[in-house]
Amino acid sequence: MSRVFLAILAAITFCGCSASLVQDEFSDSRGNDQPALHAVQDQELRELMDRMNGLMLERFMTEHEMDVVRGKYTRQIIETAKTLQITAGSLVDKIPSLNLTTDEAKAFRNLARKLSQHAKTLEAQAEHGGLNAIPGTLHEMKSTCMACHTLFRRF
Repeated sequence: MSRVFLAILAAITFCGCSASLVQDEFSDSRGNDQPALHAVQDQELRELMDRMNGLMLERFMTEHEMDVVRGKYTRQIIETAKTLQITAGSLVDKIPSLNLTTDEAKAFRNLARKLSQHAKTLEAQAEHGGLNAIPGTLHEMKSTCMACHTLFRRF
């Protein structure tokens, strides 16, 4: 059990050390070095999945203990996915302040909706035990984020 606590402590320490990397990689378009909220949530989901995968390798936990911890992480994924859906919806509300052309606004709106749909899919996968499908959904989500950031970083 002490190995689990050491692994969790190491993960927390690693997350604390990598905060500036996340901020640099996902800073918002205003250039204030604050990470975009949906980028932070995506990073949190990836970290949760990494921790869940680590549980499979833990030799000293009983199956029941692994189920309890896996359930905790699954609930966290569900909550983060719900928050991401709200955040994706709020992106659409920012369109008027971005001074986009009609075509740009349409593309931005479609990417925000796609992100919201990925979050809904992620939530459903976690709720129904489809944990093996989550990495694929996270990959699609990251692709959507990267497409939007590539097109609209200047705004």
